[in-house]
Amino acid sequence: MGYSHILDWQGYDHMLFLLALCCVYTLSDKRWIWLVSAFTIGHAISLALSVLGFVRLPSSLIEAMIPATIAFSCVQHLWPLVNRGKQVLTQSSILPTVLVFGLIHGLGFSNFLRSMLGSETSIAFPLFSFHVGLELGQVLIILAVLSITTFMDRYLHIEQPKRIALLATPVLLVSLWMLINRLPLH
Repeated sequence: MGYSHILDWQGYDHMLFLLALCCVYTLSDKRWIWLVSAFTIGHAISLALSVLGFVRLPSSLIEAMIPATIAFSCVQHLWPLVNRGKQVLTQSSILPTVLVFGLIHGLGFSNFLRSMLGSETSIAFPLFSFHVGLELGQVLIILAVLSITTFMDRYLHIEQPKRIALLATPVLLVSLWMLINRLPLH
């Protein structure tokens, strides 16, 4: 269920986040593994805590926070391109920030999973299997993103700054549109 859920185009916000997170890397650069691992840990923790009933936040808040994480990730990569040498986050704060973003995204998936579990008496196996499927789908998305960035680098000879601008700018615009539409102002 998690596998099909993450690869469903109706849940494109998670795909956009992974694109924003990994657009600076290629297949040969393995630093993305640490970021994705931090995201996965945060995601797994909040998914479990929420489904088990330990954490509950209004879905409207979570749904607005998800595109905010996407936009922030884009800005993190675009800012140094327009402000030479300036970083939004320090190197030591990137992993904790991505972990927190994983917590937020996990809460978003928990609403879906909680509704799918219904009145299950034991949720341990369904929770585990959902998360394994989700992570497998996430790996496929990341490999697709890294294949695109690698192709742009090796065959189109697009240097990293331009590649980041080409990929992160439209994702930033879409995430800002999503954020505006999801703000609980109604």
